[in-house]
Amino acid sequence: MLLLLLGGLGLWSAQAAAELYTYLDADGTRVYTDQRPTGGVSYRRVGIAGSGRSTSRSGGELFVYELPSGERLVTNQREEALTLIATYGRPTASVRCRLSADEVMPIGSGPFDGIIAREAHNRNLDPLLVKSVIWVESCFDQYAVSRVGAHGLMQLMPATAAELGVTDRFDPAQNIRGGVKYLAWMLERFDQDLDLALAAYNAGPGAVERHRGIPPFAETRNYIERVNAHYRLHTAASGQDGTRAAAN
Repeated sequence: MLLLLLGGLGLWSAQAAAELYTYLDADGTRVYTDQRPTGGVSYRRVGIAGSGRSTSRSGGELFVYELPSGERLVTNQREEALTLIATYGRPTASVRCRLSADEVMPIGSGPFDGIIAREAHNRNLDPLLVKSVIWVESCFDQYAVSRVGAHGLMQLMPATAAELGVTDRFDPAQNIRGGVKYLAWMLERFDQDLDLALAAYNAGPGAVERHRGIPPFAETRNYIERVNAHYRLHTAASGQDGTRAAAN
């Protein structure tokens, strides 16, 4: 967490944009300020504070708050109890994903909730499990395309989509129907073992069978951990026990 009390920001207001600079001080602390550093300090111009635009390539977002003392606080964390006077940059991709996904994870919310609930019910799966898979696969982006050519919300490969009868992988109804069907197949194939089913969804059932368990692939192991983490978190929040993949 970055929390910096900055001097030299007394003239900075929400209406008056200011140049923002960053440098490392003698102790190695990253400093942000609207005053151009002097004395031979090596600095970098990172954007316009208060304008919502940035020349930084970090993809991070900074918030500027005014404290009761009149001092300014620059932080990369939202502080609801303080007065926000300026922002800089934009959220990283992972933060944007978390913020958008958090809004659609609860049952009864999100643009695809009706489709997810219906298809999960048809396959006797927990809708929150399906949502957890979608979160990790595409972050609820119906037009997501992976580096290997998987498409849509549940990231269906061309051959898998054809096997499932999906003709338009970007169509939410078709994609979710196909992805839920495939997940249900994997659960049935691996005796309702959720970790093995998730491994098969990510790496293919052949890889699971060849390795007689979860394949030793870092991507697959991370995938299983992430889906399970989201599933546990949101089943707990909804009052479910989060121990079964199938719907009650």
